[in-house]
Amino acid sequence: MSPSQMVTPKIEYNEPLWKHTSVKVGGPARLFTRVRGSEELLNAVRWAIAENMPFMVIGSGSNIVVADAGFNGLVINSISRDVRVVREEDDQVIVELDAGTFLPTAAKKLASLGLAGLEWGVGIPGTVGGAVVGNAGAYGGDTAERLVDIDAIDLRGEFITLTNEELAFQYRSSAIKRGEIEIAAVIRARYRVFRSDPNLINIKIRHFLMERKRKEPVEPSIGSTFKNPPGNYAGAIIESAGLKGLRVGGAMVSPKHANYIINTGNATASDIRDLVETIRDLVLERKGIRLETEIEFKGDW
Repeated sequence: MSPSQMVTPKIEYNEPLWKHTSVKVGGPARLFTRVRGSEELLNAVRWAIAENMPFMVIGSGSNIVVADAGFNGLVINSISRDVRVVREEDDQVIVELDAGTFLPTAAKKLASLGLAGLEWGVGIPGTVGGAVVGNAGAYGGDTAERLVDIDAIDLRGEFITLTNEELAFQYRSSAIKRGEIEIAAVIRARYRVFRSDPNLINIKIRHFLMERKRKEPVEPSIGSTFKNPPGNYAGAIIESAGLKGLRVGGAMVSPKHANYIINTGNATASDIRDLVETIRDLVLERKGIRLETEIEFKGDW
């Protein structure tokens, strides 16, 4: 697509990013646009590249903490609801999801079609694009297990396809997240699912939702803050270090689940970052374990 063929996105100015993140913190985006579906996302990313403008793409805003200073560039808020059946291969079905598709919505929609394999997605309060980059997973399933390939835009604005093998998934990580592959944005992803009884799929989904409600805090949070070390759980380690309820400003280690940092009502991004660093330091001091963050800090720190 040449610059003359691009449509200038509908731009809003100085949009508060706390409105678009799950933990409800973050300063303003100098420029902000909302896109619906893969074609609008493609256009917005290519427009930003052509304009030589710093940009970042966000979906539901989970697992990220945006700086109090915000972001001095274009924030593209990608939202979609499409679930497309691409083809069938024996008892397997290939489905395509836009990067901005909310995973719980996708899991439920697939269930309504009698398609199983992404039920664990109801436990991920994020979108497909972020799930690909971070190899999101829950309840014994993850992105790497079901992903076939993705369509993405490289840093020149060119359209590329990357296979599961090329993405080199690791626990809560991919070649993209590790910086081994540089892209501008994930556009859409294809997954291999399978046909099953919709009632059985929905029973599993309801069980996962009940588990989530039982274990996870209701207050605004980032999501799981730290990766689980091999053979252990970050939440259990943090709790055993005596850190449940620890506060920095308006940010607090959840009394319900120690691997969640919640916004008690007036937290800043700096409060959250300081609390993350304090937890990491105290866990290393008290338990001899170096925790690695699952969340990402975005914007102008």
